[in-house]
Amino acid sequence: MNLKLIDYGLSSLWRRFWKRFTVILIFSLLVFLLVSIFSIATSLRQELGITLDALPELIVQKMSGGRQTVIPAERAYEIATIPGVSAAIPRVWGYYYFGSANVNFTIIGQDPDLDSYKAKYSKLFELNAPLIDTLTRPFFLAGQGVVDIMDEYYFKDEFFFITSKGEILNLVLAGTFVDESSLETNDVIIMPEILARELFDIYEDDATDIVVRVPNPAEIEIVKQKIQFLYPDCRIIGKDQIDTSYQNIFDYKSGLFLALLIPAFMAFFTMIYDKASGLSLEEKREIGIMKAVGWRVEDVLFLKLLESGFVSLFSFFNGVAFSFFFVYILNAPLLRNLFIGAGNLKPAFQLIPVIDIHILSLSFMAIVPVYILATIIPAWKTAIIDADEVMR
Repeated sequence: MNLKLIDYGLSSLWRRFWKRFTVILIFSLLVFLLVSIFSIATSLRQELGITLDALPELIVQKMSGGRQTVIPAERAYEIATIPGVSAAIPRVWGYYYFGSANVNFTIIGQDPDLDSYKAKYSKLFELNAPLIDTLTRPFFLAGQGVVDIMDEYYFKDEFFFITSKGEILNLVLAGTFVDESSLETNDVIIMPEILARELFDIYEDDATDIVVRVPNPAEIEIVKQKIQFLYPDCRIIGKDQIDTSYQNIFDYKSGLFLALLIPAFMAFFTMIYDKASGLSLEEKREIGIMKAVGWRVEDVLFLKLLESGFVSLFSFFNGVAFSFFFVYILNAPLLRNLFIGAGNLKPAFQLIPVIDIHILSLSFMAIVPVYILATIIPAWKTAIIDADEVMR
C-alpha cells in the first residue's frame, strides 16, 4: 500500500474541506433520518412484542350500542368449561385521567389472594408484602412513569383519586415497579380489586372484560367461535388481531415518513447526478497533471476511491452515531410522535435500544456505493484520456 498516496489523498480532502462539507452534511442528514425512523419503529416493535407475549390469547368484551360495557363476571365460569380453555379470568381495570399532567394512568384491580392474568402482577404484591402488611390505609403500586409524574406534582407518598361518583379516594404509594418494557408498565397503577371497583363504580358481580387462556394455538379460533355462539353480545379480540393492527400502523407510518423523505432523497440524488455528469475544470486539470508526472490510471482511481470512501463512510457513521444518540439518549423528541402521536396521553417511556444490522446494511448499500460510483466513473473517464488533451 502506497502510504504517500494515502497522505496525498487526505491532504487533498483537507484542501477541499468546505467543498465537501455540503456533501457530508446532506449525506449525514439523510442517513440520520433513515436510521432514526427505522430504529424507532424497531424499538417500538420490540416493546410491543414483549407486551403481546404477556397478553392472553382471547379477550372477551360485552358490547352495548357499539360501545364496550361491563360484563357479568359469572360468564367466566361457563367460558372456563369450554374444551381447550385453561383459564378464564374476569378483569377489573380502566383509565384514570390526571388532568394536571394531561395523561392517562392505567388502573388495574388485583385481588391479592388470587392469581392474576399476569403472573408478574401477583408477584408484585408478594414482593411488597412487608410494607403492605404494616400499612393501615388503602394502598397502590405504581410504574416508574406514574411515580415520576406524581413527584412532579408533589404527590410523594400518597395520591388523591376522584371516583366516578365524585368522591375522594386517598391511597398510599406502597411500591414502585419497572419491567423490561417500559411501554407496558410505565403508566400502570395496581391496587386491590375492591378499590378499583370503588374507583370505577363497578359492582362486585361485574367485570371490565374476561381474559381467556388457550394453550393450543390450533384451538384458539374454535374457542373464539364457541364463545361468540354462547354470548352474541360480546366482542372477542385475539392476540393475533392486536399484533396485525400494530404491524399495519407501523407499516403505514413508516411509509408515510419515507414519503416525507422524498425531498431529501431528491437533494441527495441531484448531488449524485451532478457528480456523475463530470468533474470540475480544476479536478480535471489536477488529474492531467498527475498523468503528466507519471501517475497511472489505477493510481488516480485509488485516490478518488480513497476520497469518496472517506467522505461516504465518515458521513454514514456520523449519521448513524447521531441517530442512536438522538433515539436512545434523547428519546427521539418530536420524531417519535410520528408513531405514538403528539397528543398521546401516556407518561413518557424509554425506548429499548435495538441495533438492527439489516437496517444498517440496507441504509449503507442504498447510499454509500451510489456515491462512490458517482465519483469513480467520471474520474475514470478523465484518467483514460491523454494528459496533454486533459490539460488543454
